[in-house]
Amino acid sequence: MLFSVDFCAYHLALQPGCQSQQTEITQPFSGQVSRTGHLRQGKGAFGMTTFVLVHGAWHGGWCWQRVVPLLESAGHAATSPTLTGLAERVPQLSRDITLETHVADIVNHVRGLARPNVTLVGHSYGGFPATVAADRLGDLVSHLVLLDAFLPEDGEMLLDHASHLIEPYRASAVTDPDWHIPPLPSVVFGVGKEDQPWVDSLLTPQPVGSYFQPATLRGTFAVARKTYIRCSQANGELLGKSVARAREGQGWRYIEIDAGHDAMITHARLLADALMS
Repeated sequence: MLFSVDFCAYHLALQPGCQSQQTEITQPFSGQVSRTGHLRQGKGAFGMTTFVLVHGAWHGGWCWQRVVPLLESAGHAATSPTLTGLAERVPQLSRDITLETHVADIVNHVRGLARPNVTLVGHSYGGFPATVAADRLGDLVSHLVLLDAFLPEDGEMLLDHASHLIEPYRASAVTDPDWHIPPLPSVVFGVGKEDQPWVDSLLTPQPVGSYFQPATLRGTFAVARKTYIRCSQANGELLGKSVARAREGQGWRYIEIDAGHDAMITHARLLADALMS
């Protein structure tokens, strides 16, 4: 079977890891850490912000539910919109959904907030639409954060990061007009046994068009701050180009946290502290 667990594990090149809460940060926090381990604003911090949390493939806004209250308890605002065709919006799933559909979801959401100092966070696939959206939103986004995510270049589609899947996916899409990319089991994302039934029950197919449409970037990309957070417990084979771009690119801050790919589920406190750093 094309989408066996073994194939899918190779597909994402993500392996489940332990549930340790120990952190490894390759660049120190700019804020101050309280005795409880919670980050509080220090002289190096950038003030209260509005976090817009964008999920990855097969997920929905629901996956951030452990992170949102942690950000809010620190005085920030946080929203986690679901992209078209996924999770509770799965009735909208169709071949008409492309990367641009998800870019528009994010752009319209941020503009609708009408709030300053927005930190836009994109996880995994969400790095593609989040990066394009940040490019178009200009100074409405003050900080772009990519969490174990794909970082696109202009003219690049997500499947350029997994070229071995282009022909199998294209063949499946041609053979079945209702076909979309089936979700992987959550164990592949490093989700622990206690959470796997919950997460697996909520994962939905990814609109296939979102993987095939190239990103269109203007090239100015004037976001004031850019951070890449790598989850060190996940095998990042398919993220190699993205990580290299962040580590070598101008203006990027690169940090690592000791967590699996779905850190918002398995290491919510660790991730929240990193986001507020």
